[in-house]
Amino acid sequence: MPSLPVLGAMCLFALAASATPGPVNFIGAMAGARFGGARVLPYVTGATVCFILAFGALGAGAVTGALWLERFSLPMTLAGSAYLLWLAWKIARSGPLASLSPAEADLPGFWAGVTVQGLNPKAWLAILSAIGTFILPLEQKGTGLAVFCGLYFIICWLSLALWAYAGAVLARRFARRFNLAMAALLAVSVLWMLADALF
Repeated sequence: MPSLPVLGAMCLFALAASATPGPVNFIGAMAGARFGGARVLPYVTGATVCFILAFGALGAGAVTGALWLERFSLPMTLAGSAYLLWLAWKIARSGPLASLSPAEADLPGFWAGVTVQGLNPKAWLAILSAIGTFILPLEQKGTGLAVFCGLYFIICWLSLALWAYAGAVLARRFARRFNLAMAALLAVSVLWMLADALF
């Protein structure tokens, strides 16, 4: 079992990675604005389940091959830490939550959540960073991975649900401005990911 400080760090990482703006969160907020937070919970659950399955599968692969990967543990930990610092910088510079927006599409369900999360580069970066930073340095890697997956599931689900409910509340207050801001944020996030992938 990871120590209490490691568990605390895992929780903080999961919260930072799950609650910060990204395509999955934006879609949840947009759907919440259009359909209400409660109706978006299947989407939230699908996105969370997809993330945890990917995390568990990649983590299990890393743990199984840990002897071979030991020599890469320090570089992976450094890379994971660099990503965490970058994420902290992004969080510090981010604007208020009031700049989200709703979707013109149908209510996204469980499988939409699975698909969007599965294609989300932010999720894959978070998984690789978490494995390198928190799992590989542990003595009991398998136990650490199982505990981290459990913690991450709870924190990720609650964070995405909060985005959906925030979208519902903000849309009622700001209506058209909310829609325009959310659409712009989603477009920018997609363009940013494309630029990052291509250049």
